[in-house]
Amino acid sequence: MELSGAGFGVSPEVSGQVATALGRTAEEVLAAEVDLLAAPAVDGIATVGIWRVRGGDWSAVVKVLRHVEDGGLSVWRTEEDPAHPFHWRREADAFADGLLGSLPGDLRAPACYVVLPGPDGTLAIWMEDVAGCEGSTWAMPRYRRAAEHLGRVQGHLALAHLAGDPVLDRGWPSRGWLRMYVERRAARGAAEADPADPRVWSHPLVRRLVPADRVPAYQALWADRHRLLDVVDGLPRTLCQLDFHPRNLFDVAGQTVVIDWAFAGVGALGEDLGNLVVDAVTDFHLPPSRLPELFETLVGGYADGLAAAGWPGSESEPGAEAGDPVDVRRMIAAGAAAKYGWLAPAIPAVVALGRTTLNGRPIEEAARAWVACGDFLVELADLALG
Repeated sequence: MELSGAGFGVSPEVSGQVATALGRTAEEVLAAEVDLLAAPAVDGIATVGIWRVRGGDWSAVVKVLRHVEDGGLSVWRTEEDPAHPFHWRREADAFADGLLGSLPGDLRAPACYVVLPGPDGTLAIWMEDVAGCEGSTWAMPRYRRAAEHLGRVQGHLALAHLAGDPVLDRGWPSRGWLRMYVERRAARGAAEADPADPRVWSHPLVRRLVPADRVPAYQALWADRHRLLDVVDGLPRTLCQLDFHPRNLFDVAGQTVVIDWAFAGVGALGEDLGNLVVDAVTDFHLPPSRLPELFETLVGGYADGLAAAGWPGSESEPGAEAGDPVDVRRMIAAGAAAKYGWLAPAIPAVVALGRTTLNGRPIEEAARAWVACGDFLVELADLALG
């Protein structure tokens, strides 16, 4: 394998292995066209790049991973320790294990053809080139179906785990990922602009972007992160993808195909959908006005999926049916509020750093979406903690 900056090529030394995995000839593999699909999106992340390799009537996607020795304060910095939530080679190990290739129901990962080590310490995952409708383009009914597919898979695995099945007792899944993520966010926020310090909210631009009467609620939400994490930790365990983002979801012939399993591990029921409901808005796939509708859509779909998996009703709600939406609301609310309490408090940090954009958009435009999410997260935190 040859890697050079943003370039990628297949060397004669590995073409035979790739050809065998793909059912092609080495000559076909060597003659294939190679196009860069994605470069690293953030500092410290394990992904070197993602490429499409295309022959006459076939294609594959290659994701190359490596450990970043010095990730600084990046929230995404990789770790060498396999037990660490941000272990750099987790996705490769997940595909090699086989669990992702045997998920029940209509949610699946891409097919993995082969994982190959490079001479420079990298790993290349050769996988299915997923051709389908990306989640960023979906209408609400398709989001509901994805939530149902997820609920069925996660409910099945959670029930198996509770019954003593060692399905989650593998070496590769992350554990404690959400808590580590929040700790890293807290460390970065303290270094840039501590939201507990009232002075960070006094900048004229911050006062214009964030209504002053909302600041105490945002500070309280962030201060409650440990309580919210405790709620999440108290929920039933299952396999989570942990970056359940619209651009990682695809409709392929009615199935929900989920890419990017870099953080995958043991998490809580509802945790993945807590991620989706926020990312869909803060990354500008849906307007903030649709947050309540999206939340209830995901709740309904997930409840149906859990019911189909045979998940029992909530003990706290006498007479509740399997996959009861009241309990599901709390699950999803807890995951969202625990993970994203930093959103609105991040606005003063961006201003303090002198940036004019937030998440790739002009700061005043983006802040409107983030403030709306902050308000919604305050409501979800009340639901989770109540």
